[in-house]
Amino acid sequence: MTISRRLILAALLFPGFLSTDVSGQVECVGSGNLRGIRVDGELMAFTGNIRVVASATAPTNQFGRGRGAGVYSHDNGVLVVTGNIAGGGGRRGRRGGASATNTGASYRATYQDVATGAVAARIEFTSATNAPIEGVYYDVTLPAADYAGGSVQWIAGEEAPMSLVGTNFPMRVSAQGVRLISSRRQIQINLPAAAEFIIQNDRGAGSNDIEVSFPLNLGKIYKGQDIYANFTITARGEVDKSPAHLAIDLSQPGRAYDGMGGNFRLQNPDDPPVIQYNLDHLRLASGRVAMPLNLWQTNVNIDPVQAAAAGHLDTNVSAAMEVAQKLAQKNIPFVISVWSPPGWAVAANGGGFNRAAPIKPAQWDRLCQSIGSCLEYMKTNYGAEPALFSFNEPDTGVYVLQSPEQHDETIKRLGAYFAVHGLKTKMLLGDTANPTGGKFIDVAAADPEAAKYIGAVAFHSWGGGTEEQYTHFSDAARRLDVPLLVSAGGLDPAAYLYRSVFLEPWYCLNEIAQYVEICRVAQPLSILHWQLTSDYSILTGGIGGEPLAPAQRFWDIKQLGMTAAGAKALPVTCDN
Repeated sequence: MTISRRLILAALLFPGFLSTDVSGQVECVGSGNLRGIRVDGELMAFTGNIRVVASATAPTNQFGRGRGAGVYSHDNGVLVVTGNIAGGGGRRGRRGGASATNTGASYRATYQDVATGAVAARIEFTSATNAPIEGVYYDVTLPAADYAGGSVQWIAGEEAPMSLVGTNFPMRVSAQGVRLISSRRQIQINLPAAAEFIIQNDRGAGSNDIEVSFPLNLGKIYKGQDIYANFTITARGEVDKSPAHLAIDLSQPGRAYDGMGGNFRLQNPDDPPVIQYNLDHLRLASGRVAMPLNLWQTNVNIDPVQAAAAGHLDTNVSAAMEVAQKLAQKNIPFVISVWSPPGWAVAANGGGFNRAAPIKPAQWDRLCQSIGSCLEYMKTNYGAEPALFSFNEPDTGVYVLQSPEQHDETIKRLGAYFAVHGLKTKMLLGDTANPTGGKFIDVAAADPEAAKYIGAVAFHSWGGGTEEQYTHFSDAARRLDVPLLVSAGGLDPAAYLYRSVFLEPWYCLNEIAQYVEICRVAQPLSILHWQLTSDYSILTGGIGGEPLAPAQRFWDIKQLGMTAAGAKALPVTCDN
């Protein structure tokens, strides 16, 4: 059975693959700000957050927008977000930013699902300083695509309904609530007492979105002062229930798909049991491990193989090699990547390690020897030999920075070194930080000398890409007649800062939708999820002795990996 057929049958036979729990209808992004209310599976999109506005006499950067920083829980229809107000806010009409370091207040926001499409909000706000501010506001931003051309109705207000077309913003009206209505969507905000609503174009540069704001508290706040505010948000709109007709062209098989893979870069003591669980319960077609090169050879003048034989092998190095050994024992081909080069090899102040550091030209020969000796030691002592080698994200320098020309030279230099020394390891072209880095691979992809050593083309899927960007990589792989890999798959590289987002149904679905889209457009041999460790974990538990259990993302990845050997991508079209 082919991958395309499996995905379609999965959607038809297992409704949970495409559905979300009604009890979790209010949704938030990783920072804890609202992203909308889901009604019967359809997202009624808006953003909602807290903002403090400085008074005319206060310093401009005193306060700004609320940032949840990912400290939230979401269970049984109740979302609780705690966070701080990040500095950088301006006077009325200017956005509060996240760049300044002031945090003058903390808050706790509770959003409870009370009916279909309805959420009751309670905001508790505590000031950490005396501040002559204008007030604490709540902002709801509505996408222009849904609400442009609509109208405004006031609840218990004196103003007549108004059109959003041709209105001079800002619109200021005192009312107990407001209802914004368009042909597709409707949102209503109710307050316990009348207050001034302000409706204006969203203040982001070039934005036509509509912002509705109302005060939670007005006037100066004092250190230790507690503010409480309640309101409700109700959203309704079209729910698309029309059928979709799918057509599969069995006569046009595309490139091979081996299945899902994963990254296994060790970063904390909780990793080993999580890795073992995933190895035991997932069918994995590929893997990626780290080469801790900075710990393999800390001193350029000391032979790392002799040091290891004398019992001086760093435990972090041996642990990484043991992960590679596990993959090799399961016959899982793997990539080995360098994040942290030794300080003596990179151009950094004082010769120490630095982010985004280029390799010192004078150290290339010794660096090749160091990398080669590490591969040979792992092959001899752990029975593991990687299929591919890369410096992680060299286009952005995490942490070895290269230009396209330097990347080309690296492939030729290391590729030739591996070949001369009898190593089967080939070079990975790209391994870029995201799909937008396609031009980075062009120099090496067009170099016949480099092509001899390229074993695969790869990119990371952070942030997603366009069809054109995905195709740039897949076209290069076809020209070189090598596989395409997504060597690190994921939606948000900063998600480790707000891990609760991994359990949000919308995040789970968006992540697997990205993978399916990449399969459709680029036809990779494998997508290596970031990660199958406790970092960005697809499991729950594992901390403080809690038992490990699969979360929704585990089942998504398992399902996309349940393909038969030799599966190939097939063209699928859909009329809806």
